[in-house]
Amino acid sequence: MKRWRNVIILGLVLSVLVVAYFLLRGREAASDPESSAVPEENPEAVKMIDFEREDIVKVVLKYDHDDEVVLEMTDKDVEFRTIESDGTETVTINKVKMWDSDAFPPDQTVIGDIVYGGTYAKTNRLIDADPQDLSIYGLDKPYSVTFFNEAGESRTIEVGNATPTGDHYYVKKGDGKEVYTLVRYLAEYLKPDRYSLVSKFLYHRSDLSVDDMTELTFYRDGELVFSAYLKKPPVDWFITEPLEISVNLQNMDRILRGLSGIKAAKIVDDLSSDLKQYGLDEPRCVFKYTLGGQPYELKVGSRDGAEYYAIMEGKDFVFTVSSENLNYLDTSLKDVAQMMVFTPSIFDMSKLVIELDGRTDVLEMDISQPFSENDVYVINGTKIEDKDDQSLFRKYYQGAIAISGDRLDLDARPEGEPEVRLTYISRAGEVTVVELVPTSDGYGYYAMKNGKYTGLVLGKRELDKGDMGIRKAYQDLMEGLSD
Repeated sequence: MKRWRNVIILGLVLSVLVVAYFLLRGREAASDPESSAVPEENPEAVKMIDFEREDIVKVVLKYDHDDEVVLEMTDKDVEFRTIESDGTETVTINKVKMWDSDAFPPDQTVIGDIVYGGTYAKTNRLIDADPQDLSIYGLDKPYSVTFFNEAGESRTIEVGNATPTGDHYYVKKGDGKEVYTLVRYLAEYLKPDRYSLVSKFLYHRSDLSVDDMTELTFYRDGELVFSAYLKKPPVDWFITEPLEISVNLQNMDRILRGLSGIKAAKIVDDLSSDLKQYGLDEPRCVFKYTLGGQPYELKVGSRDGAEYYAIMEGKDFVFTVSSENLNYLDTSLKDVAQMMVFTPSIFDMSKLVIELDGRTDVLEMDISQPFSENDVYVINGTKIEDKDDQSLFRKYYQGAIAISGDRLDLDARPEGEPEVRLTYISRAGEVTVVELVPTSDGYGYYAMKNGKYTGLVLGKRELDKGDMGIRKAYQDLMEGLSD
């Protein structure tokens, strides 16, 4: 269940984290072992740009082949969701400053690193005051990052190759000719991989959880595994295809939690590439689901170590997902189906008629929760007063609802007369009939519910199992009544 709390979606959360991140970086700068390579008193140290962090409102990254990425600080509408103690939800909209791009949703932390790298970039030493060949430093066709302030003024830093030792990079100002070295970690902040700029969040809100899942269809190797929906919140799921049956929530919950909490581990490519190399031309698994009222489609391809390649409808990139978030890809229909045929609570029933082994038992009941001295137990017209016998009555009832399948057979076409019939009548007058029709191979029974085959098959031993077997429960009750 959702706790009583304020839940803030991605924009606000990331904005707050970025602010805290910068403050922490500022405090650590003096003690960072790598930053000590840029001492304040170094007479050769040159500050690459003269903008303060809070003055930067636009960043333009230029990669090879004039591949350009434009990022701008904008005011975004952010939803504040408040869940009150009575369960009511209030939504308010506030403006929050965030980095944005027309090309993709940016990763706020990575953009924060770029801005941090620019405002704290101070060179280690001058390498060449008048270079004649910039290709020596990888600066003939450099990567560049340009920072803009609100007045429209710009400052550019060009980043070349790493030095032979690898602990620095060659850099120069966009409007200068001098070549300097800059400590590695700041240079790499300035020059992120293009795909690392993309936000790893996949959903329209960051506060979504398993409670927000309402529909799920799962395909594996092109075949439907199951389709299910949330029949009654918060946990009553029901399978509709390839058969109609209640869900084993314990196993389904693993899938629901995994999907609702999924995010990209890293972005690896765009959709213009050959998807076959990622196993996504013919995905191993496809999940179609509704989360927070929005439809999503996730396709999972081949595995690479501890991660799977994946794509999502509406996203223009290939990404990876941790295998820990996808530990249910081998789930079968039997794993998520509730294999018990019908399990109504005794507190909701007024009568159960058991037709078994050539006899008919009529169980009538009016039982409260918790149990009360005024509860009514009647079998075949005889009222049961003794507490121990009432307990045996309840075990007989439990033996009936404990009947469960041990396998699924969706292709079977049951024929013939049932050997067992259980007729349940609820307090509201609803009638449900469970029938067990013998299988043609003598193994056991096909389970029918209200005249429709459930897809469940159970062995004959199911009726004779231990203390929960319906035959053993009947014998115990009869012996108790005869004492």
